[in-house]
Amino acid sequence: MQQPKTIYLKDYRPSPFTIDTIDLTVDIHADHSMVTSVMRIEKHKDSVGQKLNLELNGEGMELVGLKFNGEVLPNDRFQVSSDKLVILNVTHDEFTLEIQNKINPAENKALEGFYQSCPQLCTQCEPEGFRRITYFIDRPDVMAKYTTKMIADKKQYPSLLSNGNRIGSGDLPGGRHWAQWQDPFRKPSYLFAMVAGEFDVARDTFTTMKGRKIDLEIYVDKGNLGKTPHAMNSLKQSMKWDEETFGLEYDLDIYMIVAVDSFNMGAMENKGLNIFNSTYTLADEKSATDHDFQGVQGVIGHEYFHNWTGNRVTCRDWFQLTLKEGLTVFRDQEFSSDMLSRAVKRLEDVRLLKDSQFAEDAGPLSHPIRPSSYIEINNFYTRTVYEKGAEVIRMIHTLIGKEKFRKGMDKYFELFDGQAVTTEDFVHAMEVASGKDLSQFRNWYSRPGTPTLKVTSRKEGNEFVLDIEQKYPLPTVKVEDNNVLLMPFKIGLLDKTTKKEEEHLLELKNLKETFRFKVNGDVTPSLNLGFSAPVIVEYPYEVADLIELMSFNKDPYCRYEATQKIYDHVFKAEFYYFKANGKLNPDLTSEFKSAFQNLLKDESIDLSFKSYLLDLPTENGLSQEMIQPDFDAIHTVHGHLRKKLGLEFQDWFLKEHERLSKVSKFELTPKAFGERALKNQCLTYLVASETKAGMEALDKHYGNATNMTEEIHALQLYIASGVELEHDSIQKFYQKWKHDSLVMLKWFSSLAAYSPKKFALERIEKLEKNVLFQKQVPNYLRSLYLQFAKNNLHAFHDDNGAAYRFVAQRICHIDGFNPQVASRAAGAFSLINKLDSKRQTEMKAALKTIMDNKPSRDTFEVVSKYLAQ
Repeated sequence: MQQPKTIYLKDYRPSPFTIDTIDLTVDIHADHSMVTSVMRIEKHKDSVGQKLNLELNGEGMELVGLKFNGEVLPNDRFQVSSDKLVILNVTHDEFTLEIQNKINPAENKALEGFYQSCPQLCTQCEPEGFRRITYFIDRPDVMAKYTTKMIADKKQYPSLLSNGNRIGSGDLPGGRHWAQWQDPFRKPSYLFAMVAGEFDVARDTFTTMKGRKIDLEIYVDKGNLGKTPHAMNSLKQSMKWDEETFGLEYDLDIYMIVAVDSFNMGAMENKGLNIFNSTYTLADEKSATDHDFQGVQGVIGHEYFHNWTGNRVTCRDWFQLTLKEGLTVFRDQEFSSDMLSRAVKRLEDVRLLKDSQFAEDAGPLSHPIRPSSYIEINNFYTRTVYEKGAEVIRMIHTLIGKEKFRKGMDKYFELFDGQAVTTEDFVHAMEVASGKDLSQFRNWYSRPGTPTLKVTSRKEGNEFVLDIEQKYPLPTVKVEDNNVLLMPFKIGLLDKTTKKEEEHLLELKNLKETFRFKVNGDVTPSLNLGFSAPVIVEYPYEVADLIELMSFNKDPYCRYEATQKIYDHVFKAEFYYFKANGKLNPDLTSEFKSAFQNLLKDESIDLSFKSYLLDLPTENGLSQEMIQPDFDAIHTVHGHLRKKLGLEFQDWFLKEHERLSKVSKFELTPKAFGERALKNQCLTYLVASETKAGMEALDKHYGNATNMTEEIHALQLYIASGVELEHDSIQKFYQKWKHDSLVMLKWFSSLAAYSPKKFALERIEKLEKNVLFQKQVPNYLRSLYLQFAKNNLHAFHDDNGAAYRFVAQRICHIDGFNPQVASRAAGAFSLINKLDSKRQTEMKAALKTIMDNKPSRDTFEVVSKYLAQ
């Protein structure tokens, strides 16, 4: 097959044409929608007076009519292809273009552009979906003012919504009606939105800091109104927080959220009309977990914060995606930290980064937060662009301080409000406001891979000396002196006698640096406090040092990291014992038992934090640390270590689980989240002990569960223990929740992620035939195939290659109707460069079947990079 075209950042040029206004009329019918657009177009100042072709993007539509300045355009003045409409030899510097085209939302299974989600119709235009609605210059630096008129059957589609403020509505003959919306702010086409359907609507208001009353509306499927209060409260919290933290006030008269089931992403920040995946909108205590509640709050905040960081100031081109996403992830992280527990939130964000983004950085898809090229931009909605991008913003915040960062944000909006700009423009605003030269810091935007800091220490008289060397992964090992990353690096020096810690903020600017500190006695260094830089730190800690940091360090991240390093040390010792002797080590060292017991007894720790401290490293994380990981051995040793701890400390786990079971009132507070998290963690160790007491605790926990956090955790433990699909726990859950699609997603996910290897693949083949499994809805596809591949490693990576072939076949099928979901599912093969030769051979054979199927651009780009390994 012909290789798709690669697009390069270096080739960026401004559009020779700009669009001042666009008036859309969308006439919706059962089997099609007729779209009429009237655009006022001008030539870019550099193109005035030239004879040029006007190229408009357009896919999956039928051109019906075309007028230039009110007159029908002759056939020899334009050309139409499968992806473009070209107006030939345009001499006018200003003109009006009227286009009429036909689309069919019901047949649009890619879920891009205007499409059907169950009975509703909605849009998804980021990044390049608007070209599936009408012909347009579909790029983010072409910003226009939109007026949208929608016409539809009033009974079938009583709600007709679009961006901005509603300026008119009325009835029409034949039971039809219309509504017209106008957005007073210029925006790129990717922020356009349109929704038609019948909904229940939650309504509220918010009064801004300047006294403006904003109408708030959340549209959900009929019967789901009771699941909206948390989303509405989260929206009001977001609006208030953005005013208080950044002085940013909402700018329209109405803010709407629409929840739909079929959506490729989590949510979309369309101006004034956010369209959400229902998983990030609907929540109540019976059907949603604590993680769901926190997810709803965080995602609603994220999309609302985009109103300024993404909408009012947007991206010049898609290479700048982290300009809006990295910055807005940082903002939503800060929001959630203020709403919940800052320490726990930071741990969750770092865990996600280390488990997912570090792996992305180390794999075939490694790229900088500002990529230099792409084949399909959909593939760059990645952990690197989002989460690592947020860490880069956080480093600027650390380097210049909170007050100057706020001034930098003010300067950013002052300079660039209403414009499409670059990451360079953002850094420039921070420099202007802070007076700090960030020239060297800019290297973060173009450098792929995770840096490693190799740290050694020594004592010289009354000075403690740290030597720090920056090391970079291939292919960037050779770094010139003027191309070194600048980063903040916070450290603490814990006095071994007084247990007091002295903190220092270092700025690393060179490949090798030495730092000296006056000390009164022996100290233990805590490195990268608060995860001040997204790096791997290598330091030759003794276990005794780690135990000291675990016990006395005040920084939550470093305390957690010390605990994880102890677990890692113990796990690897057990792993190599197993590999060398062919049997499991029955013992736990007294040193490790003592350290673990100290954690259990420490009543000063926040309970959510304690549940994290008690959690062993994931099998995923352990696999990433190994070259040619033995997934079966990792799974066996991991389970055995948890079993030994469950047996050794069974009395404590039983007592604590029983104590926490007496908490009856359900609350959405950090304290309540912590109680439920620790209760579940205790149950995990009790079940791992494989004792009668452990299984009795599980049965009691499951039978008495009054919230989804506890109910789904118990179900997952049953599944992991190896019960049959017909087991009462699995079938009881199914019968209880089969009416609720969001809960059934958890059922499918749990079975995919936790089923033992011996029947995992067979079980998944059976599950995909279940009457409730919706084979074209992204949430269901992700719940089964990605959960299996990403979280059931020892089953997916069976060296017979059967699971590789199975997932590859499903990717080929999905790619035929939804390339976005297919390319993300291809991420299942991300560990290919770490595998042993047998697994690599099997995986490459599976990947080649995808290539033989002539995949979409989305899937081709991902799979070709894996095959290049």
